Amino acid sequence: MNENETVELMSILKNIDDESYLDEFVKITSTNFSDLSLPNFFQNICKEKGISKSDLIKNAEIDRTYGYQILNGTKKPSRDKLLNLCISASLDIEESNKALKLGNVGQLYPKNPRDSIIIFGINKKLNLFQIDELLFNRNFDTLIDS
Repeated sequence: MNENETVELMSILKNIDDESYLDEFVKITSTNFSDLSLPNFFQNICKEKGISKSDLIKNAEIDRTYGYQILNGTKKPSRDKLLNLCISASLDIEESNKALKLGNVGQLYPKNPRDSIIIFGINKKLNLFQIDELLFNRNFDTLIDS
């Protein structure tokens, strides 16, 4: 969904006066925009980047079973596990923040010192181990379980 579609939907929603129209709006948007889920997001990313789900999970240093549960939507990942997947998929900041938003775990925030280190690493296209080293050397919690 692009920004214009979002603005248009917000305008329509703002002008709904009756609850019956609200129900119809929710029904239409859930049908037309159902691909806006975390599993579908990563499915598309894997296709676009030519990454297998197994490689994505392995490179994210996430338990295999748990990783597949995240990718099929049966488990809700923590913010760090989601960041591991984003970094493993070599997502940029915009893509990473979209994944974090879809996962309802809060986007990267540059005023947060730990987040700023992660943002730096993503911008420099560092791998998960390199970003973890930056975090560790600055006494922040690492992304990979210790």
